[in-house]
Amino acid sequence: MAPGTTFRSSTMASAHPWSLHPVQRHRLQCRKRLPPPPRQKSCVAITSAAGTQQSLSGASTMEEAYDLLTARVMHHLQRRSDSRSAGKFLVGVAGVPGSGKSSLAREVVARLSERGTLAVNVPMDGFHYFKHQLDTMPDPRVAHARRGAEWTFDASAFVTCLQQLKSGRGVAPSFDHGVGDPRPGMIEVGEQHQVLVAEGNYLLLAAEPWCHLQPLWDDTWYIDCEVDVAMQRVFERQTGNGVAAEVSRRRVATNDRPNAELVVTTKDRAAVLVPTLPLQHVKK
Repeated sequence: MAPGTTFRSSTMASAHPWSLHPVQRHRLQCRKRLPPPPRQKSCVAITSAAGTQQSLSGASTMEEAYDLLTARVMHHLQRRSDSRSAGKFLVGVAGVPGSGKSSLAREVVARLSERGTLAVNVPMDGFHYFKHQLDTMPDPRVAHARRGAEWTFDASAFVTCLQQLKSGRGVAPSFDHGVGDPRPGMIEVGEQHQVLVAEGNYLLLAAEPWCHLQPLWDDTWYIDCEVDVAMQRVFERQTGNGVAAEVSRRRVATNDRPNAELVVTTKDRAAVLVPTLPLQHVKK
């Protein structure tokens, strides 16, 4: 891949399958009392990891969990016989909104880098459709209200980005919460990076095109946070950012919670379940 390649969300006018997916169009129009949409196509190779799934043990705080997960990555890297030919080690961190994915990814990347293993975080949030793209959807009002649902992300671009970054270098988008849109080219991924940590709600979905992420992962972690706990965190985060309490409650009930309920159905596909723990020991 050529140096400086930039991955962006495609426009809604593009012809890739996801942006024109009939299920997406149907969901945007669901408030008009249309019949229930058909089930999305799934990858037949996606199976549950329940038989081999591990629960992270030995940690009583999230700080300790971060250390254990960092050690897990280092162990995997040491077991690789030829890390160069294997490409970057990709970790997928999934969980419901408010579960702590961003914090976990950030902390593990920092710990790996401190130990001499350069790592980088590529969040799924950078692949939100832009607001102007939502404006072109069949029902822009619903599209904006449901922003954060799986069909409001350019999943095809996310898959393509990770496929190419796994074996090369380039740049990926971040998300500017102040502006409310992605910022193309803000995350640089180089040959020197051995580990790439991606985090997002829908990394373990079996539906097209998300399912094409599965062959890329070298390890997958799911933060096992109860939905009610996570929704309270989302509420506190929104109101802390100035959103009126009643507006936040409505957003949580009509968007964040339905999204979380979908994400919970994917937890059995993760290799590791990470418990929700206090951040640090409480000093007495």
